[in-house]
Amino acid sequence: MKKTFTIIILVLLATIESFSQNYQQAAGFRLGGAGGITYRRVFGANVAAEVMLVGQNHGTAFVFLFEKQKPAVLFDDLNMNFFYGAGAHIGVSNYSNDYYEPYNYNYYYSGYHSMQLGIDGYASFEYLIPRYPIALSLECKPYFEFTAHQSFGIHLFVIAFGARYTF
Repeated sequence: MKKTFTIIILVLLATIESFSQNYQQAAGFRLGGAGGITYRRVFGANVAAEVMLVGQNHGTAFVFLFEKQKPAVLFDDLNMNFFYGAGAHIGVSNYSNDYYEPYNYNYYYSGYHSMQLGIDGYASFEYLIPRYPIALSLECKPYFEFTAHQSFGIHLFVIAFGARYTF
């Protein structure tokens, strides 16, 4: 009886660990530069698509990325993957100008909205916690942006920490 119970427990633990290692979908959040919520769908052994709703450059943007996945070679004994890819974003920026004229005691405010269109890159190291359906990641998402506010913007070091629930 003890032997059967031990085998059942080991099989259950093995399935929990394999569930957290190879996931099909993940949803979570990003904290840091361009923070927000994220959803990833893995389509094959090494191809994924990711959708993000992030706050970046004084506004909110909807980001769509195609990604490739590879095991992180440097961390062979850890359950770590490397994701890289590219995509695009569209969003709205909010800008305001406040100024004060001291000679006639007038305070002026002018606010306006600008559309964001851009191209995004993506690179991430993701660690899957064994036995738990949680993935932690360190991400870099540089982007190039075309807006009405400024003709062209380059944002290279947009680094964030991510946490996702895998299912």
